Amino acid sequence: MGRHGIGKRQQTAELCRILDLSFSQGHRKLRGNSPWTLAQIRRVADAFDEPALKLFDSINTRPDETEGTAHDAVLKLGSVEIPCMAWVGSALDPGSRPDFIAQKVNARWIVTKHEGVLLHEASDVHKIEIQPRRPDTDKPIIAVVDDDHASADNLHDYLEATGFTAMAFYGLDAFLEALQTQVFDAVVMDWLFGVHTSADAIRAVRGSDNPDAPVFVLTGELTTGKASESEISQVIRDYNVTCFEKPARLGILVADLSKRLMRS
Repeated sequence: MGRHGIGKRQQTAELCRILDLSFSQGHRKLRGNSPWTLAQIRRVADAFDEPALKLFDSINTRPDETEGTAHDAVLKLGSVEIPCMAWVGSALDPGSRPDFIAQKVNARWIVTKHEGVLLHEASDVHKIEIQPRRPDTDKPIIAVVDDDHASADNLHDYLEATGFTAMAFYGLDAFLEALQTQVFDAVVMDWLFGVHTSADAIRAVRGSDNPDAPVFVLTGELTTGKASESEISQVIRDYNVTCFEKPARLGILVADLSKRLMRS
């Protein structure tokens, strides 16, 4: 990306555009914290009209026919299907008895143990690589910040059940510390934390690696007068946040959150 004139701060957003990822997914991929598939590597290479091999170290890209060719595949063990990378070799001769075979079914490679006579055309498998599955790498990460543990945990569980990865923080200091190393796709936070408001934390989000992350402010203190309507209005204008009154209608909140993440 540097060679193509894309600055460091714009690279995550560009990768998200190319691969249709959330900001946190793209951030982790650029830093090597999330595995790449061959299809993703090809899409990035095609986007910049570069040979895919340029994205590998040359020592790892020397062609070696004895190792086969790497493909995204599915390893089937009984009723269990496991995503994997398979190094597929040449077509097998009748009577061959390898440990594993690869067959192309509906445009995808299926790897199975060899059990008896080959009924369909199959290829030899030189190597199978399985990466541990990390669900959080495939879902947008939402920060939930509230000093009411029950409220934070309730929203955390609802977000997890509706397809997000949620991280609950029970105070502003804990959230601000996490913001130094963690990128969030969106933030949902209470407005009042004792005598303090979340205004400084919202300002910190706008200065983070993902400054455009949707921010939702929750408060149940507007009618009591503990929360200042003018202060919240100012934050909405200055930092483009959305305010929901507590108790928030979680279905509406998540629908709004999903819409904003898809739009970004």
